[in-house]
Amino acid sequence: METEPLAQPLATLDWVIIALFILGSLAIGIFLARRARSSTDDYFKGGGNMGWLMLGTSMVATAFAADTPLALTGWVVTKGISQNWFWWSMVPITMLGVFFYAPLWKRANPQTDMELVYQRYSGKSASALRVGKALWLAFPFGCVNMGWVNKAMTVIISYTVPEFPRIPIVDSLILWLVMATPLSGNVDSNIRQAVQSNQLEPMQIAYETGMLRQPAFWSTFQSGAYGPTSTAESDTQLRQEAWSNLKLRGSYDLSTPLSLPGVSDGLVPASWDALEFTHQIYLICSTVNQYKVLFLLFLVVIAYTAISGLWGVMVTDFIQFWIAMAGCVILAVMAVNQVGGLEALFSKMNELYGSERSAAMMALFPKANSAEFGLFTRPEFWLLILIFWWSYAFTDGGSFFAQRMLSARDERQAALGYLWYGVAHYALRMWPWLLVGFVAAVMFPHVASANGTMPEGALAEAGYVRVMLAVLPTGILGLMVASLFAAYMSTISTWVNLGASYLINDVYRPFIAPGRERRIQQSTGNSDFSFSEKHYVRWGILATLLIALAGIVVALFMNTVSGAWFFLAGFNGGIGVIYLLRWYWWRINAWAELVCLISLLLLSLGMFALKDSMIAESTLILMKGTDFAIPIASLFDFPFSLLVTVPISVLLAIAASFLTPQTDVSVLKSFHKKVQAGGLGWRKIDELVRADDPTFKAHSPLNLRNLILWILSSAGVCFWLIGLGKVIIGDAFVEAPSFSPRWLGIFMLVAGSICIGAVAKFFPDQKAS
Repeated sequence: METEPLAQPLATLDWVIIALFILGSLAIGIFLARRARSSTDDYFKGGGNMGWLMLGTSMVATAFAADTPLALTGWVVTKGISQNWFWWSMVPITMLGVFFYAPLWKRANPQTDMELVYQRYSGKSASALRVGKALWLAFPFGCVNMGWVNKAMTVIISYTVPEFPRIPIVDSLILWLVMATPLSGNVDSNIRQAVQSNQLEPMQIAYETGMLRQPAFWSTFQSGAYGPTSTAESDTQLRQEAWSNLKLRGSYDLSTPLSLPGVSDGLVPASWDALEFTHQIYLICSTVNQYKVLFLLFLVVIAYTAISGLWGVMVTDFIQFWIAMAGCVILAVMAVNQVGGLEALFSKMNELYGSERSAAMMALFPKANSAEFGLFTRPEFWLLILIFWWSYAFTDGGSFFAQRMLSARDERQAALGYLWYGVAHYALRMWPWLLVGFVAAVMFPHVASANGTMPEGALAEAGYVRVMLAVLPTGILGLMVASLFAAYMSTISTWVNLGASYLINDVYRPFIAPGRERRIQQSTGNSDFSFSEKHYVRWGILATLLIALAGIVVALFMNTVSGAWFFLAGFNGGIGVIYLLRWYWWRINAWAELVCLISLLLLSLGMFALKDSMIAESTLILMKGTDFAIPIASLFDFPFSLLVTVPISVLLAIAASFLTPQTDVSVLKSFHKKVQAGGLGWRKIDELVRADDPTFKAHSPLNLRNLILWILSSAGVCFWLIGLGKVIIGDAFVEAPSFSPRWLGIFMLVAGSICIGAVAKFFPDQKAS
């Protein structure tokens, strides 16, 4: 079994490029610190004066995290490129937000999207919802997002910086952390005790033997490709071959673990060979190395985020996005050239995986036989197209999207920024990643090993980094590593700043600070005392550090990037409907949101607990033989779980809105006058407002022009993303096509350009009267 070349240390020029990038990020934070610290409005909303290009690019940069190219690369061989409909399906709801929700966010203009709760709802239920959602989004939700980005970054580090220079104090602290947390869950208990009692120095062994330079080898080993320790001749030969492929520094005997440096008698179980023991040391030391580099990167991110707030986040996002995209395009071009061009690439893919599997892997839409190969299926596709996009989480543009729109100069800039995000996010950025994924599928085939075991999904995700190291020369490699660091830093900085804004503006400021102010007023006799804006900024910095730490902790419990995506998607299926309705129907109240969220939590936990005992073994398939086939055994897994969570949670939420007290009329009238959503859903409140002010007229986004522009923009983006795919892949996997896929792709690109051009020309002014 062959293994790829050893991971080589980055050259001096590469390190210079990376260092300049990191120092530049810090310099931006320092430069913008004074502006950000003047008020919480500046710290968390950038002063509310951003233009569309800056805020839209910041959205794309946040969504363009280090995890994304890895997950897409893995999908090419594990699920097929049609799995990307997981987010391509979101094009219509994003464009809906551009014309029907972005202007409303800017008119409402809360400090955070959670503050909207007080503008829209009333009573104790509103307070409970605001605090509950703020804590949920700051910690579980935000930290899972940061966790999967951190997880992806550890993979990148293990390949690009396998032997980061030792820092004794830091190494010791992180080694202790690894041994005391789930990070060492796969380490043998005897080895763990030996390390904790200082009988074994794993870092010394790892750096002396050079075992950290083969991350791909160890991923293959963990999948069982080299078999167990055995006396069987075939296993012995296989493991001897593996031992040779490991290419350690020095000559060590496979059958004698004691031949390794620093290993004394009694530390290694008698049944182990040197390969098994070396693997245990690798598990420990690679983790120490990964989290050491991650910790240093985190310090940089937190430094410029804490001192400069959203100003620093958005400016660095803007710069980091263009660096990252340039690196992705360069890598895609060089990778394709490395394997002889697109035709040679697709030909090799057919040879490796067979014509049928290759065609299914490379299909933009899932094929009928996709399930035979374990790929993304048509029933899953239809669930995303028919249910997922309008029911998942932030359908109205909440979270960091709202934070960026609220930083806009006006509602037109907010809408244009969201439009630019939609075009860049869906149509432009992912094809360079997918091209690298195609190359990875050929350079590092995802096929069974000699003993029949399949590689892990995490190894497929690492294909992006493996291609990068294999094809890029010195200098460009440094730029590419810097671009991945950029993608990582832009996402982490957003989530820590957003999480801190929730803690300060939605928990501390409205519910904790007033009590502290009253106690100080009583103790000092100064009835006019109140905390200054700088006080809240200082607490915002502390909250930033707390959120950052929590994000690292969550990463300890994750296995793959895409697995975390699907976990979060399954939990949030349903609340998106309520988020859409709350803007355009006055009857939705705080109880509706609370009941929907609580029901989703209970449903998710219930399905997780009951799956194995109730349906996991079922062979029943509903609507078998159709594109809508539903395997009962998968009913509690995403996306089939949407069939359970969406109708139940939405129906319970609607029922709660009628069975509980409605929002106070004065709050509804104030919200209607300020936001002016209009439409049938606000007719009753509009009549009450006009009774007080006959001259009032709502400037509603609900009009024919916006409807047409929504359809055109959605079609334009879809034409572009599909058209690019047709042009790139062509007819490589189509037998005797009746019409050239590449010409169809060119036609779609032209049609998409016409659609987007029309949207740009007739884009509404969108100013409330």
